[in-house]
Amino acid sequence: MNLNQNNIIIGIDTSCYTTSIAAISLDKKIIFNKKIMLKVKDNTKGLRQSEAVFQHVNNLGEISNEINSMIKGNKVIGVCVSTKPRPVKESYMPVFTVGSNFAKLFSSLNNCHYYETTHQENHIEASLLTNNIKNKDRFLSVHMSGGTTEVILVKKERLEREISIVGGTKDISFGQLIDRIGIKMGYSFPCGKYIDENALKCQDKIEFGLKTSVKDGYMNLSGIENQINKIIDDYSKEYICKLLLDTVCKNILKSVLYISRENNINEVIFAGGVSASKYISRKIKSELSKDNITAYFTEPEYSTDNAVGCALIGLEKLNLGE
Repeated sequence: MNLNQNNIIIGIDTSCYTTSIAAISLDKKIIFNKKIMLKVKDNTKGLRQSEAVFQHVNNLGEISNEINSMIKGNKVIGVCVSTKPRPVKESYMPVFTVGSNFAKLFSSLNNCHYYETTHQENHIEASLLTNNIKNKDRFLSVHMSGGTTEVILVKKERLEREISIVGGTKDISFGQLIDRIGIKMGYSFPCGKYIDENALKCQDKIEFGLKTSVKDGYMNLSGIENQINKIIDDYSKEYICKLLLDTVCKNILKSVLYISRENNINEVIFAGGVSASKYISRKIKSELSKDNITAYFTEPEYSTDNAVGCALIGLEKLNLGE
């Protein structure tokens, strides 16, 4: 096979709230990166899997012309797709079957390699693209999104990454917590950007801290939601937003500091939509640096759900001859 500069790898990811397709060249240049947010009705807290599946099917059909235009002048030599949320046996969500089936058909029609990965691995790989960490063979990754809050130990074993969950939330995720409070304050789903903007505007100091529950790197967040609901009408929206994100940061810091010390690691990559918060990234970077831990936050374009990491993993699998 002639691996010239016109050869590309396609990445596909159909997550709970985003339809994503990306393409990269063999020297890791991003050729195409398309994301379509799934539509969520006002005053609702999310989508059922059946609704998300229906929208993914429609979205892939709508962008078929863009995909055809991207392919012209390039040779697709591989397609890599997220087939489930995380790399464990019992992990499953119906939304990922849409992308998987589309990728299988695409691979067959274009006579190219078909590769599989997971949504979580996709996020980690996209984060590594824009962060120059010192030790890529052993680091922590904090995945904070609408459905997931996990602290992951990532190790390179031979030619593959070994991923182990070493911390996170035991009940709701940070994304769910933020959206629940945001909906209660009248914001549209997803609420993260509104919460972040208001938190950054607030000049008031936090008068009191909320109680947090963190043990051995694991967190319980539902108690935070209950505490905020009791005072939500007593303070300005800006103050509530700042209090919420400040409490999120305290939980993350307690968890990451414990896990970093236990595993003797001083580099942490943050990925997922919640990590796109400017308030969170500024505070986390500042506080972790006091303990000589370097925090890397992914550029917003690649921190939210996307398919760039899928394409990168496909390229790695191609190079390994899989």
